[in-house]
Amino acid sequence: MSVRPEGSPFIGGGLVLVMVMGLLGLPALAALVALAVVFLLKFFGDPQREGPRGDGLLISPADGRVVEVGDGHLAIFMSLFDCHVNRAPVDGEVVGITHTPGGYRPANSPQAKENERSTITFSTPKGEVKMSQVAGMVARRILCWVKPGQRVKQGEKVGMILFGSRVEIEVPPQSWRFLVPPGGKVKAGETIVAREVSN
Repeated sequence: MSVRPEGSPFIGGGLVLVMVMGLLGLPALAALVALAVVFLLKFFGDPQREGPRGDGLLISPADGRVVEVGDGHLAIFMSLFDCHVNRAPVDGEVVGITHTPGGYRPANSPQAKENERSTITFSTPKGEVKMSQVAGMVARRILCWVKPGQRVKQGEKVGMILFGSRVEIEVPPQSWRFLVPPGGKVKAGETIVAREVSN
């Protein structure tokens, strides 16, 4: 598994600390820092994801746990131990990116709807799909890697949030039926979270 370049300063710094602690004869501290480096390798991991694809499917944009679902809305909480690369839930064109200032409430709480966020709007034949990258109590940096006018493929990497956060999807409720329950675990680019409603 490759590692995102955004993690290089954190991982490199951690490795330097491990060596310094070792040279200073502090093996316990060196072991703790080494564990932190292992955590960072997972956090900044950039795994290949090959999952189901299709116009009638909505694919999870994030790794994590479903904390809200219903009425055209889905929220996924990404813990510090989840991979934080976000992926496009649908094929479509990016028609808008909106930054909304806000607070930094815990990302797994209902109050997180008031948090700072970046919302990507995808245009699809079935209507607009909105994906919001939401900051959390620890997460203070939202990275968006796409631009308006860009066409994306389902499962394509579109951004990342540092550290511990939440991703939300908004879809036309008459067009989609969510398949995942609250508390369910999902994987970005792999888990089918909704199917198109047949007319």
